[in-house]
Amino acid sequence: MVAAPHPSPRLVVLVGLAAAYAITGMLGMQVASPPGNVTSVWLPAGLSLAALVRWGPRVWPGITVGSFICNVLVFPEDGLSVTKLAGSLLIAIGSTVGLLTTRWLIERTSGLDALASPGQMLRFLGSAAVGCAINATGGLLTTISLSALPISAAPNFWFTWWLGDGVGMLALAPIALGEGTPRPRRPWEWVGVLGLLLVSNQLVFGRPLEGLGGTSYPLAWTVLPAAVWAGARLGGAAVCAATVLIHALVTWATVSQTGPFGHYPASAALLMIDGLLAVVVITGLFLASAAAQVRAQKALLETRVHERTRDLEAANRALLGETEERVRLAGRLVEVQKQEALGRLAGGVAHDFNNLLTVVSGEAELICRDPTTPLRAQDSANAILAATQRAAELTRQLLAVARRQPSAPRAVDVGEVLHANRRLLRPLFPESVTLDLDCAMDCTVSIDPTQLDQIILNLALNARDAIVGAGTVRVTGARRTLDAAQAQALGLTPGEWVLVEVTDTGEGIPAEVLPRIFEPFFTTKADGRGTGLGLSTVWGIASQARGTVRVTSTVGKGSTFSLWLPFSPRGAEVASAPAPAAINARPSATVLVVEDEPLVRRTVVLTLEREGYRVLTASDGEEALAIMRRGDVTFDLVLTDVVMPRLGGVELARAIRAQHEVPVIFMSGFHEQQAELTHETVLGKPFAAGHLLAVVRMKLPSPPRGRGSG
Repeated sequence: MVAAPHPSPRLVVLVGLAAAYAITGMLGMQVASPPGNVTSVWLPAGLSLAALVRWGPRVWPGITVGSFICNVLVFPEDGLSVTKLAGSLLIAIGSTVGLLTTRWLIERTSGLDALASPGQMLRFLGSAAVGCAINATGGLLTTISLSALPISAAPNFWFTWWLGDGVGMLALAPIALGEGTPRPRRPWEWVGVLGLLLVSNQLVFGRPLEGLGGTSYPLAWTVLPAAVWAGARLGGAAVCAATVLIHALVTWATVSQTGPFGHYPASAALLMIDGLLAVVVITGLFLASAAAQVRAQKALLETRVHERTRDLEAANRALLGETEERVRLAGRLVEVQKQEALGRLAGGVAHDFNNLLTVVSGEAELICRDPTTPLRAQDSANAILAATQRAAELTRQLLAVARRQPSAPRAVDVGEVLHANRRLLRPLFPESVTLDLDCAMDCTVSIDPTQLDQIILNLALNARDAIVGAGTVRVTGARRTLDAAQAQALGLTPGEWVLVEVTDTGEGIPAEVLPRIFEPFFTTKADGRGTGLGLSTVWGIASQARGTVRVTSTVGKGSTFSLWLPFSPRGAEVASAPAPAAINARPSATVLVVEDEPLVRRTVVLTLEREGYRVLTASDGEEALAIMRRGDVTFDLVLTDVVMPRLGGVELARAIRAQHEVPVIFMSGFHEQQAELTHETVLGKPFAAGHLLAVVRMKLPSPPRGRGSG
């Protein structure tokens, strides 16, 4: 419902509606049957209903005034009497009430989009039938009460009035009723429909062109094709136009007594015209509503297809994103698994290598400590010791790659580490390469300081080697807050992180080389300039510290290595092992050495025995427990390897401490149980003989007490 918002437009509508009602009513009355106020196709009813649908119930005064004027002018009584005025007013009121009722019923039953479907159109027909019945009943009662109609003529009078109002409503009201979805504009088909109607009406009814007398055969149905065309293709407005045009031509021909209806009495001719037009308009409106329903279903289907297409596109994008993410994660998983496999290999090699280095360095120290050894032999032994120290450094790198390097993490300020490393790094850089180090405040991480130094040294030297000629190496540190998406892209957890970036202006890393740079022993440097363990060591230490390292590089523009380490608030120091007690010399003590490697066991035994210790040996934990259960020997100390067959060192220490108070020293090249040995005394292989003896003296109790006995 659309109501005029201002009084002036509403007044114009009311005056225009009243005038249109009166004029069309006067024209319709020219073909009325006795008693003079009943005619076919009462167009004012359709015009008024269209106005009510378009502007709402507030235009009812225009209907009442127009109906009153029309009935005053055509009421079957001469002169202007009270009877005529009263009858005209009552008929006007009845028509207004009937039309308002029709409009109310349409809105409640079918809605103002009454031509959106055949079902709604049928409800519209029912609403119009009820309103027309009110109009016809009011007119009939008024006419009978004023003695203007005999009772015997009442049925024909009422039916003609009802049918005329009904066809009039159907002929004009649809121009204001909606059809749901918009209909395509087809102007040339409008011209074709109107032309077809003019031709068919001329042939059938012989009017309005002169010279053709029309036909008396009942061929009025030939106007139906135009109505079908109008309804199916052009909609309710076209059906209304076609119906009004047919009505005008048929009525003119009938009044002129030509065509199929021209030879019938006036009352019968009017009923036949009403019947013809009712068939035309109902057929056309039914087709129009059916086409509107098909159009709505098509639009709904298109909307659903569009929505489904949009959903499918969104799902496809999500699937592609998930697939890309899966591919990325699979690539990372493969990389991690490859690094893990290489790390395990490196750890295994380091373990066996450390055992061999322990033997070599231990035997060399024994040679050096023997006063009877010639000077040349001592020089050779010292050279062997230097080589073993270099080899030990190499194994520490391997353990860092394997993420099995023993570490003592604590809270470390990255800015302080960079400042301390400036003095170390500057002499290692040529004058042509600028070294720039900078770090923001409060960049604290939990890591072994030695390992952090190792990372910075490796990355800085790697950046230096990437520069040919002049260039810049910039090392920066800053805190970053990662959200869920950023953390997921890096494989980290959301929260506070410290980012250390090492950027160089070197030659960059080719795309085909980039995926392999963290692999152990992979290097693009010339022979003798690198072992290929620098970047893999960085990766291993970063992973062990619960962080990660990423690299971006452009050939010809340099590279940036980004080290991400979890932020650790100041004061969150990691508990360290208790300080060693004072060294107590007790060379007469008894030591149980548990080691599965015979050569290592022999070296340790010789070192201890030469210092005056009594030494017993076992090849694994089970043998050690068996010796202790015999009870024939008392032990002051147990020196055990960590990784052994049958029963390892950690399990052995747990079994010993359950029954005895015997100190335990662990020996290990690397071990998987680092967390369990955080507060234990661990000798990292290879170890010097002096360090071994110092740790043994430190762990031996000062006064004899509660010795374990087998």
